[in-house]
This record gives sequence, structure tokens and C-alpha cells, in this order.
Amino acid sequence: MIKELSAELMVSEGLVIAYLVVTALIAVMGVVALVMRLLVFFRYSKANRTPIECSMTGIEAARYVLDQAGLQHIKVKKAGLIREGIFGNYYNVLTKTIYLRSWLGKIDKKQTVTSVALGVQKAALARLCEEGDEKTKLRGRLSLIGIFGPLLFVPILIAGVAIDYFLFKDTSIVSVVCLGLDGILLLVGFVVTYLNIPVEKQANALAIQMLKEYGLANESELLVIEKVYQAYILQYIADFILEVLRIIQWILEILIKMNKKSD
Repeated sequence: MIKELSAELMVSEGLVIAYLVVTALIAVMGVVALVMRLLVFFRYSKANRTPIECSMTGIEAARYVLDQAGLQHIKVKKAGLIREGIFGNYYNVLTKTIYLRSWLGKIDKKQTVTSVALGVQKAALARLCEEGDEKTKLRGRLSLIGIFGPLLFVPILIAGVAIDYFLFKDTSIVSVVCLGLDGILLLVGFVVTYLNIPVEKQANALAIQMLKEYGLANESELLVIEKVYQAYILQYIADFILEVLRIIQWILEILIKMNKKSD
């Protein structure tokens, strides 16, 4: 099978094997990333059914810790349906606004452990940006491309190959351009995914500090909150490994195209 595929693509067997191995690893890590998302969902949902002693909503908790830090200019709002579907709970570094889910989980108005945990965590991200943390600000600016980049990778590549096949027959100009565009999207996605881990860890630590300092969570609630934060970090690690594999796959695709052109 390898020999036949190598002959059909007119590339070395080594490149074919490497490409197949990386593709298989991407499939495996895709499953792992899905499992990590399910872990986030279960911990998120369980804590969102647990009332919190301070009796604050997500919006109230975020507003309170921001005011205590002297950040009254940072706005806290509930996210609309479209914004929530794309970003979830997040801090917009450009508009200096925290958006909290109002549909899935009702983080904006529920008085639960999850609501307070996520409201304060997003406030921690806003505080890091206001204090001049460059990693947090850069991640915020690139987040849109980081979200859509991986989703556009395959469609762009298929579009390039299709245009070459139906319009230019034997040439590969458009597919090479599309491959280059995919590379840019992947690199930006890689930067965002790489930054997710240290930025979120730093925000989680600051959020725990503020929860303790302002008495918004007791010891048992803090343990649950830490587990929710840890689940997100595991998801970010899985996403990062998946992003690295996608970049390796992209490099192999370039090598295959170069090999074919040389032959």
C-alpha cells in the first residue's frame, strides 16, 4: 500500500510514511482533545449546580474584584447568543469588556461555584492586561484567528486543489498559495495555543488569590474551583499538542509538493 501510494504521488516512501503517521497521531490527539473537553464540561456542569456561599452571580463577582483592584473602567456584560457560541466566557482586550455566558450555564446570573469561578478568572485576565502583561495582551489580540484558523485549514487546502484541478489542470499555483495561507493561519493558531497555557495558569493563580483575599469562596469551594481550572489547562495542553502535529503535517505537505515538482 505504501509503495503504491508513493508511486501514485511520485514521492519517497519515507515522506508517505511520515505523513500517514502524523495524520494518525492527529486523529488520536483529536480524540484526546475531545476527552479533555468532556472533562471540562462535566466539572463545569457539576460545579454549576453547586450554590456558592457568597451568593454572587458571575457578573457580580467579576465586577466586585475589578472594583477592588481599581479597574472600574473594565465593563462586565452578558454575552449574546452569537458571541457566546464563538467565544464562550472571555475578556475582550480591545473593548476592555468581560463577556459571560447567558445561555449555556447562565454564568452571568447563576449564584454557583462555576459562575463565580469563571467571572473572577476573566477579571483576573483583565487585570493582567491592565498591569501590562504582554503575553496576555498578545493572546487576546490574536484570539479570533486562533479560533477560526484551524477550522479553515482543510477548506482552504481543498479549495486550492480544486481550483488547480478544474481550471489549471497540471499546475499547482493556487494550491501552493492556499498552502502558504494555511501556514500563516497555523502559525498564528500555534502562538495562541502556546500562550493559552502560561496565560491561563497565571490568570487561574491570580483568580484563586482574589477569591481568597476577598472571601468569595470557602475552602471546599476553592478545591472545586481549582479542579475546574485544572480541566481547562489539560484541554489547552491537548490543543497545543494537536496544533504542533498540524504544523508538522503542513511541513510534510510542502515537502511532498516540492518532491513532486522536482521529479
